[in-house]
Amino acid sequence: MTKSENAEIGLILDRFIEGIFRLMLDHHRTHVVEMDLTVVQVQTLASLHEASFPASRLAASLGISGPAVTQLTDRLIRKQLIERRRVDGDRRAVMIALTEQGTRVVEKFRKRRSEVFTEALSRLNASDQIAVIDALHKFVIALEGPEQPKVMPTRPPIHVGRSKSRTAIEPAEASKESAERTVVPPVRRMRIEWD
Repeated sequence: MTKSENAEIGLILDRFIEGIFRLMLDHHRTHVVEMDLTVVQVQTLASLHEASFPASRLAASLGISGPAVTQLTDRLIRKQLIERRRVDGDRRAVMIALTEQGTRVVEKFRKRRSEVFTEALSRLNASDQIAVIDALHKFVIALEGPEQPKVMPTRPPIHVGRSKSRTAIEPAEASKESAERTVVPPVRRMRIEWD
């Protein structure tokens, strides 16, 4: 591909991403306000729509701390959208799951999102609609492919060698060893919005 073709593709992708982002953001704002939910609460409900999770796994998937996920789940429980369920055979294990009302909220949200996308798609003729759906299907497969890492660091890792056991009289060598370890910075930070 030539430099000008690459530039044109870049512009098309930028416009596509910005258009989808604008559509979804408008839709998201409207429904979040209607449902009296924060963005993080909606993300939590969407995650739980796929499966129930222990609090620690939910916190990891949202990129928040344990205490933050406790406060988040307490608020969603008060809204009767999720519940804590005991696991049979393990008194300490608790799973967080959607209630029936929580499931309805997620389905309503997804239905509206689909309507927004369908409306935009309807502006194309039938053959273009098929081509877009086919291309999006292939793109989703590429995004979800097994060769893609689940979490990609935002910065390159700092490479360091393996640590060996040491004594307190070797501080300079210990500092050198710690400077050689691979450290991967956190991937993302999420701000929690409370009601």
